[in-house]
Amino acid sequence: MSIVFDYKTQRITDERCKSRDLIDKNGISVCYTLISDDITKGEKPASTPYKDRSEGFDSSEGELFAPSARAHLRVTPFYDGLRFDMQAEREDLSELGINLPLNFMGKLDGGGWENQLLFNSPYTSPDKSIIYAYLTCPNGYNIAVCVLGEADGWKMDYSPYSFGHYFVNLKLLANYDRAYKTGSKRKKLSFAIIPVSDFNDCLARLSEIYGVPFLDYDISGAQIGDQIKLIQYGSPDELIEIYDSAERKMKFSSEYTVNKEGEVSIIPVKNGKRGAPVTVYGYKSLVELYKKAMDSVDLEIINTYTDKNLCEHQCWVSAMLRFLRRYGDRLSERERSSYIKKTHTLLDIITETDEKKAIPRITILNKPHDAFPAYNVYKSMRVQELFFGITILLDAYRAFGDEKYYTYAVGATDTLISHYQKDDGRIEVDWGGGSYEDYTTVCSPMIPLVDMANFLKDRDTCRSKRYFEAADRMAEYLFGRGMIFPTEGGKSSLVEEEMEDGSISCTALSLLYYCKNAKRNEEYIKKAKQILDVHSAWVIKTPVCQMHASTLRWWETQWEGDADGPAICAGHAWTVWRAEADHLYYELTGDAEYLKKAKNGFMTNLSKIRRDGKMYSIYNPDEINGGGFNSRSDNVRFRIAQRFSDIEDCGISRYVFIRLNDTFLKD
Repeated sequence: MSIVFDYKTQRITDERCKSRDLIDKNGISVCYTLISDDITKGEKPASTPYKDRSEGFDSSEGELFAPSARAHLRVTPFYDGLRFDMQAEREDLSELGINLPLNFMGKLDGGGWENQLLFNSPYTSPDKSIIYAYLTCPNGYNIAVCVLGEADGWKMDYSPYSFGHYFVNLKLLANYDRAYKTGSKRKKLSFAIIPVSDFNDCLARLSEIYGVPFLDYDISGAQIGDQIKLIQYGSPDELIEIYDSAERKMKFSSEYTVNKEGEVSIIPVKNGKRGAPVTVYGYKSLVELYKKAMDSVDLEIINTYTDKNLCEHQCWVSAMLRFLRRYGDRLSERERSSYIKKTHTLLDIITETDEKKAIPRITILNKPHDAFPAYNVYKSMRVQELFFGITILLDAYRAFGDEKYYTYAVGATDTLISHYQKDDGRIEVDWGGGSYEDYTTVCSPMIPLVDMANFLKDRDTCRSKRYFEAADRMAEYLFGRGMIFPTEGGKSSLVEEEMEDGSISCTALSLLYYCKNAKRNEEYIKKAKQILDVHSAWVIKTPVCQMHASTLRWWETQWEGDADGPAICAGHAWTVWRAEADHLYYELTGDAEYLKKAKNGFMTNLSKIRRDGKMYSIYNPDEINGGGFNSRSDNVRFRIAQRFSDIEDCGISRYVFIRLNDTFLKD
């Protein structure tokens, strides 16, 4: 046995790793609501839509019992893990499930981040016959949790502190509460926790447990006519392809030719029994996808549903400016005029000189204001907004040749170096009251800094040299910072210091971008590889095209999509930081495995493009989202969340095309 259970202490331990506790001190418990409960009313904690009931189990040899819920729980050996079977007696139950407060990363006294778990790769088949989650641990002692038998699904409890930046508790739910209208009235729930070495091992074990074939693949999408290598578990003899609800059967082959535009579901079949479906994405060409995404940009959507800031929500403008420069000859005169009009609508706001007309977080005011220097984003201390502004202005100058944009780009870069960069190279923001934050890897400021240095090589050699020196200091600082990854997510005494996906990936990206575009340094490349290897625990493995190779993020769904998170936001634009880092590592070393990783990372974003070009900021595997920033359940929309939000996105979702210009569209 590798994972064992002690009935007396109710400890679940992983013997592979110095008897690591898999569950925190709260222990497993039954979670439930009664039919008489109305979870849609009243006050609630942060990061969850409702408050339910919870009860621990009384210990006895061979069985556990929760008296109020009248729930019996038996734990038995299962493969080299554990099987849990719960049976409830009450007739008035609505929600029924198990709380698994796993030793998630960041929990106090959890043995350090290297020994803690991430809710990496959840999966629910369309008919809910297969529900599992692959949980990664940086030390390699990964586990899988799988539901055995019927259940409604799972719910993640996110932290009520630090804007939901932490996983707290995994609920496995036989029944969602009646508010979710599933009609379920189950009295039992069975699941297993098993040790696995990696995702391949996970799928092989799950195929054996469920008794049906599973699939994975080398890449999650490709141009029509290209082939994808399917990786099979459980020896399927047939495949079923589903596209627009139409089914097509075919003999199993490990080579699948992409033949449809958009998303296709592929189901492995053995002896007539269907296994776990996967999805792949097809497209005619990257440039066609690019144009469709640009055609569908709707400024009214940005103005209505976002705060419009220069970082997250104006990514469309650099993507559009680059399309005009590179592919403008593909546009009709009407299309070209539309693109130019849209870009100038924002550029005029960015370069507004009248402070009375300046808009916070968008205008880059060319004169000092309040405590800010000239060429700072108006009333904004989020330096990533100014760094993104530099990219927009440089792209605008290259597209239109207007010296105004050049002046603003240089002014903004000078401000960032003189006002925010410290002597040791870090980018630091003074929030007042003695509060300073390291922003050196927030949204990868190395990229616009190096881009400006290279652009000015033949135009302003003095500035170019100064910018390269600033990039040198930044790279040296990041290299010397070691395996410490500050984030703007906030700090809390309730948790350990955060190990945040974006800061990790941006550290590797910044070092590699410097090595590719400024000065090659083998030690930096080696360090970036070490960081990428650690970061692999934050890379989702689920074989769904929007999830496979997505990085693990979830708190953005409080602002983006339908703004009802926290909930995992697979295919988030910031996945591209990891994808571009993989591409750069491939360019610098020739390691083709990283080119494949880069393709998959970019595909998580591209596969969120509908056939009409509309896009979404996220793909959401959670069915019960966190409830947004509401403090009362009365203000929460109780529904089973859709994979894509009701609200399309026209801003941050276009970031992928900015970075495609420097990677897969570069030649």
